[in-house]
Amino acid sequence: MALPRGGLAAALFLLLPAVSILSGVDGMAKYLSGVGYSVLQIVWARYLFQTLLTFPLAWKRHGTALLRPPDAAAQVGRSILHATSTFLVFMAFARMPLADAIAIFFAYPFLVTAMAPWLLGEQTGWRRYAACVVGFAGTLFIIKPDFSSFDEGALFSLTGSVAFALYIVLTRRVALSAEPMMAIFIQGLIAAVVLSFVVALEWRTPDLSSWALMLAIGAVSAAGHYLILRAYSHVSASLLAPFGYFEIVAATIIGLTVFGDFPDVWSWVGITIIVASGIYISLREHKRIRMSDEAAA
Repeated sequence: MALPRGGLAAALFLLLPAVSILSGVDGMAKYLSGVGYSVLQIVWARYLFQTLLTFPLAWKRHGTALLRPPDAAAQVGRSILHATSTFLVFMAFARMPLADAIAIFFAYPFLVTAMAPWLLGEQTGWRRYAACVVGFAGTLFIIKPDFSSFDEGALFSLTGSVAFALYIVLTRRVALSAEPMMAIFIQGLIAAVVLSFVVALEWRTPDLSSWALMLAIGAVSAAGHYLILRAYSHVSASLLAPFGYFEIVAATIIGLTVFGDFPDVWSWVGITIIVASGIYISLREHKRIRMSDEAAA
């Protein structure tokens, strides 16, 4: 099948399969933790195989320049934040339904919007701040209004969302200086090296099928993030961002078919609020960018 030539159609052609297969990564991680592997070992394997699989492409494109990555401090910080976020959200997957954990995790766009004026120097109007408050409140409906479901799984997912928001902030900085394949490789390499020092603490020798799943997690993660980077090369982030919420739909399908999990009524209310608020923020950002472009023309 040929890739659409450009614009939103081409971006969605790349993004929707990407977020769908990344939900598959979440499902595989949940399964491996359910059969007795520690989350630490699963996360280590994810970055190890991502590094091994992306190295040939990164080396072919950059050669010895991989030893001198631009903005190295930001890339190290970005890698550690991503590994921390991955560890925390995988811990959440082991303790709660996939769709609920991912919906809580999707508080990160609101956190990025709230952080932007202080960390990125970006202006944020009162409407987007209000949407952030409403969207973040949507997570409470998943946790439940009486906080009956505010267990450690929800706490892991919410904390992982904070780490991922900080990762996004650094990613915006790194994106100005590093080519995507180099950034993906460096991210995996640093995380794999750091985790290699502690993975022995919770090591369980995998059987052949578990090794295959761990390899698949690394391969699919690398492929999914590469497709996302390609997707964002076609259209603005503000236009494409709302479609990332399709990951909640994919996670719901996987959770139901593989694990028998299905969000309850309160969770659906929260998911709806989160998605609607995220779409509103994205549309406001797209409108702001369009007005700025028209004013500059």
